[in-house]
Amino acid sequence: MKIAYFGPEGTFTEQAARCFAGSMDGEDISFSPLASIEDVFEAVETGAADCGVVPIENSIEGGVNTTIDTLIFDADLFISKQLSLPVVQNMMVSKKNADGRVSKILSHPQALAQCRKFINKHYPDAVTEASNSTAEAARITAGCGLERGGTAAIGSKNSAEIYDLKIIHENIQDDKNNMTQFVLLTKTDTSAPMIGRKTSIAFSTEHRPGELYKILDIFALWDLNMTKIMSRPTKGRQWEYVFFIEIEGYENAADVADALTMIKRKTVFFKNLGSYQTLAPPQ
Repeated sequence: MKIAYFGPEGTFTEQAARCFAGSMDGEDISFSPLASIEDVFEAVETGAADCGVVPIENSIEGGVNTTIDTLIFDADLFISKQLSLPVVQNMMVSKKNADGRVSKILSHPQALAQCRKFINKHYPDAVTEASNSTAEAARITAGCGLERGGTAAIGSKNSAEIYDLKIIHENIQDDKNNMTQFVLLTKTDTSAPMIGRKTSIAFSTEHRPGELYKILDIFALWDLNMTKIMSRPTKGRQWEYVFFIEIEGYENAADVADALTMIKRKTVFFKNLGSYQTLAPPQ
């Protein structure tokens, strides 16, 4: 089995991919790091990979819009498993940078946002620059010394080890309980609700007063617990939105199926994104 993930090596997504792989007993698994979230979706859809791993939400910065939008609008894939990982960010520099001077900080936009207070307090004059991933920031930083003005990367300890960087600050994220949710994507239809699993759907309603309330009332009638609700702009129609909802805690899968059937009848767009297992975080 081949698992594609949003790479390169050393990202938190790679860590999640290896955790998912650990839940697949007896599988002979290889890993394929790809340059973007969209590339992961494409690899699974075309069969270049059997499944894919992408981030979907961070506890500080919220939903990963590229993942959510691609799931809703562009891909015909399902979520099969979900995992939340603690995200510990570190600041690292090239070992050529002997005094640890920092005038530029590289990382993925979400990582920069997760460390905003630390950066503003300790490096208020440093320029921040977005990279495709935290590991890509580490790779670039590995080739930088003081001749580049003191470049630092923010990322995982694993990326510091891979690119032989020196960590100058540990655990710098603003929220020490920082977590990111990752999902395992598959072409296999996982839409049938099952006890002990979460279910995610996306839908849009008529643009009339009370239409969203009517849908949410169905969840209440069937005693279903919503654990997530987000809205995303509808492509091609300005100021109209698709709602992304996650439910959990149900004890009767047939009730969930009936509720979703009713919701589908009352919406203008409906997509079941899968019923999936939630894995425990690694110890």
